[in-house]
Amino acid sequence: MLIKTRRFSARQLQRFRDLQHLSFDILEDTASRLRAGDTEKAIAHTLVKRYRKAGADSFFHLPVVLFGERTALPGDWSLGHFFPKNRALVEGDSVILDAAPLFSGYMVDTSYSTCFGDRADHNAMMRHLAQYRDSVPAALNRGEHFQAIADNVASTMRAAGYEPVHTKHPGEVLGHRAIKTPRLPIPLRMQGFDAVSLSWFKLKDSLATKGIGRRSPLWNSSKASDHGAHDGLWLVEPHAGADGVGAKWEEILVVENGQARWLDDDPPHVRQWQALGPA
Repeated sequence: MLIKTRRFSARQLQRFRDLQHLSFDILEDTASRLRAGDTEKAIAHTLVKRYRKAGADSFFHLPVVLFGERTALPGDWSLGHFFPKNRALVEGDSVILDAAPLFSGYMVDTSYSTCFGDRADHNAMMRHLAQYRDSVPAALNRGEHFQAIADNVASTMRAAGYEPVHTKHPGEVLGHRAIKTPRLPIPLRMQGFDAVSLSWFKLKDSLATKGIGRRSPLWNSSKASDHGAHDGLWLVEPHAGADGVGAKWEEILVVENGQARWLDDDPPHVRQWQALGPA
């Protein structure tokens, strides 16, 4: 079963771009409709319905909805904590909406952060996260290794007083591959997750970690990421947390012939930074 990871045609890249736009539009619009008392579970259910209506036939991971202190992934955070809870939204809560739908095999993964009410500490965190959109591709284009870049993002966050909580994501990832899976007559799922893409990620990372495979689909601080840029599409997702506030962004980075560029120049987090202005 062929999983496509690189050498995407211009038409395929445009399809990824269009689907990323669609995914962000759904997250932004859903965030704009939030009301006090909404629960994470209710909003996650809404997102599933909206993505299915838009044509998603599977999910690399089900929509993640985090309110308030949960956006900072506090304490001993495990995979189960990502599943939506009955936590109700209140004024001043930070909000993260994250979805990874597949549309006929095209996988996109997008994150949208906002605050339900204005907070200076959330605004400051968003401004801090802006720098990584420049520094990460610039480091790749200088030939720095994935491992070193992940280490530098984490240390820069800590120096600013933030916890790099993307290290609490599955695989401790700063990023991971975006892929295209084969079209199947009936999507294969495991507990709501897309079985084909999830199994491929687990197998490829396991082989790379054991030194058998050359290309892990994960980008983190492990030895398997001690390499220069592998061509393909990478979903970059720096995530900061501090004092009950969390924020992140996630979008597709294109790497071709070892050189990196963003698939789109106008994702919603860029517009948010522009609206915030300088500190």
